[in-house]
Amino acid sequence: MNKRKLNVASLMINLTVLILTAYSVAHNFRTDVIREIEWFDFSGFLCLRYFTNLSNIFSAGAAAIILVFNVKNVINDEYVFPKWAITVKYVSACAVAVTFVTVTVFLTPMVALNGKSFFLLFKGNSFFVHFLNPLLAIINIILFERTPALSFKNAAIGVIPTLIYSVVYVVLVVGFKIWPDFYNFTFNGTYWALPIVIACMYGMAFGLAAAIYALRKKATAKLYEKSAVSDENTEKTNG
Repeated sequence: MNKRKLNVASLMINLTVLILTAYSVAHNFRTDVIREIEWFDFSGFLCLRYFTNLSNIFSAGAAAIILVFNVKNVINDEYVFPKWAITVKYVSACAVAVTFVTVTVFLTPMVALNGKSFFLLFKGNSFFVHFLNPLLAIINIILFERTPALSFKNAAIGVIPTLIYSVVYVVLVVGFKIWPDFYNFTFNGTYWALPIVIACMYGMAFGLAAAIYALRKKATAKLYEKSAVSDENTEKTNG
């Protein structure tokens, strides 16, 4: 796939993520729908206390930024993204990756153990914020936004959203008891387990960030190797 096609694919995915996230957030403000998950109150502005929605909104914002450069690339027939924009996009992809894995590995089994459907957290509006949007964001940064602008230290930067949210969560759940423990990270009040859970979350966040970085680096290297070969062949042909 040449760079023009990569840019168009990136553009289409970014636009899709932006539209689906806007729909998903707006869905939480509707009063005429039945909520799929009754013990999570996503209604109105309460939806903004969940990492799921915050990470998806962050991802949509990053998609909007890259979308500007997608359009610019189409107009100028180029494939260029500023380092700061790609870094923001990468960090946002790491955030929604944490959402996807947490829902799949931790929350879904917990829901199933409580007698609910194993697929409950992937039904209705949850399908977009728990599965489709995160998957699209991860695929996009790895396969279609392959400019060589990241270094391994970005793997550590990718943990920042999880780190910030964990601090807010602990303060408001354990410290001030303003939020209920809706993710059940304290296992119904077992507060001594919280540091272990948080350490596992940080480890998972870093592992996902490192994996996305490594996969993107490999894909980017292949792209520029092909470009170098193509340029060399062109020079030989012209010569």
